[in-house]
Order: sequence, then C-alpha cells, then structure tokens
Amino acid sequence: MRKLIEGKRIYLRQVTSGDAEGRYLQWMNDPAINRFLESRYQKWSKKSLKDYIKAINKNSANVFLAIVARDKDVHIGNIKVGPIDPRYKHADVGIVIGERAYWGKGFATEAIKLVIGYSFKTLKLHKLTAGAYANNVGSIKAFRRAGFSIEGVRRDQFCCNRAYCDGVLLGIVNK
Repeated sequence: MRKLIEGKRIYLRQVTSGDAEGRYLQWMNDPAINRFLESRYQKWSKKSLKDYIKAINKNSANVFLAIVARDKDVHIGNIKVGPIDPRYKHADVGIVIGERAYWGKGFATEAIKLVIGYSFKTLKLHKLTAGAYANNVGSIKAFRRAGFSIEGVRRDQFCCNRAYCDGVLLGIVNK
C-alpha cells in the first residue's frame, strides 16, 4: 500500500476495504475504544464497514487515512479530513487510535500534525476544525499539542455515559 504521508514513527495511507478484514472492525465494536465516537451507536459488520470505507473513499470531499506504526507496520488507527468545503477552504478532522498499546504515546498528535501539513500545503486549505467530548481529555490534548486552539464550548451537546457532556470546538488556521 502506498504511503501518502510519512512521519517519524508513523505513516499515513488510504484506508482500504481490506482494512475491514483486520482489527479495525474490532475497534468499531469495542465500547472502550468507540466511547467517544458517534459511530458507537451502530453495530458494525464486515460488510457495513467495507460499505462505509467504499462510500467515504468515493467522496472526493474526504481524505480518509490509516495511521500505520512504522516499527511493526501495523494499522493503529484512522484520521479523516472532511468534508472539505471548497468555497471556504476548510474541513473537519476526526481521529481514532484503535490499538490500545499506542494510546497516550503521542501517535495521535503526530498524525494530526502530518494531516495539518498535508491539508495546508497540498490541499491548500485555510482552516481545519475538530470537535471532542469535553471528557475526551486525550483527544483534546492531542489536538492542542498539534497546534489547534479551543474556539468554543457547546454546553450539554452530547450524551456520555447516560449524562450530558459539553462539546469542545477546536481549530487551526493556515497562516
């Protein structure tokens, strides 16, 4: 598989339907991994995951990338840029690190930094945004370490563990 973006400890490549054959399907159905994903409300099958991958890759407004650890050449998560707004030149970034052994070690921050560089230099975007549940401290830290700033908070925006929680809005501008 072609490496699209290379970093120090990871590289990013397109997510393919073959990834649904691996651990990606397990991540999507694991409550500890998907607890901060809106996709957690769906039970994923190999077919539904392959259909999702096919649909998102078919839509040119999205860049859907696998995060691969270079040391073991293992798929550890995904990062998505999109949908891309061609008029205002901005897009949202979403990320999941599915392999627990890679949590809390800076892999998400590295992936976000790589996507920022690609989005600003190659895609010529002006701004990237992201959102996170307020209790998803790891994700917020990763985005902030990558250069994103908190732009706002939406009170009681989401339901987390049977209680409402705030949504944190983050952004970074290409200067």
